[in-house]
Amino acid sequence: MSVKTYFEQTADNFDALYEDRCNLSYRFNRLFRKALFQRIEKTLETFEDLEDFSVLDVGCGSGRNCALFVECGARRVVGVDFSAPMLELAREYTRQKRVADQCEFIQADFLEHPFGETFDMVVALGVFDYVADPARVLKRMSDLANQKVVASFPGMSPLRAPLRKLRYALRGCPVHFYTRAKLKRICHDAGLKGFRIERLASSGYMLVGATRAAHNRAIANA
Repeated sequence: MSVKTYFEQTADNFDALYEDRCNLSYRFNRLFRKALFQRIEKTLETFEDLEDFSVLDVGCGSGRNCALFVECGARRVVGVDFSAPMLELAREYTRQKRVADQCEFIQADFLEHPFGETFDMVVALGVFDYVADPARVLKRMSDLANQKVVASFPGMSPLRAPLRKLRYALRGCPVHFYTRAKLKRICHDAGLKGFRIERLASSGYMLVGATRAAHNRAIANA
């Protein structure tokens, strides 16, 4: 089973991680999987100084973050994902939240799709868990971003990482983990400048990086 097939088959279950429609499951995730929610909070913090901005949400899934981005001031959000069932959920969710007019969803491979435009922010949350070539993906994100890229990366926890790797392997879906040193190498390979790496709750990292052009502008204006 490929990553694409896995998420096509588990779209509803994956979406339920973020909604309080099953109290026990939601509370478990809130308690033991805090990074799922913390990474969203930290992403929204990066929007605080922006006005009239656009966002590309890589691996947007069921569109919950896209709606949040609009609610936090994004003028336009484009979500890209290769799972058709996920995008069906995304379109329905943004309609329910009354932000559908500001959201566009594209079913495509992020590395191959010709977007024909750039975005102020390019975000990838819960994506690099399943990426075999992270430097290539991060480089494409940087190329499409006018200002910053924001991404989450799962860490190498001694207990959870091996169990998660085994659980996904049994379904034929590879999963990848990162150290701070590995992330720094990936950022340098992708050409990011002025990046910061923050630790997330339990395990994992949050990356906020300026594109080369944005970094140069900041230096010129300093």
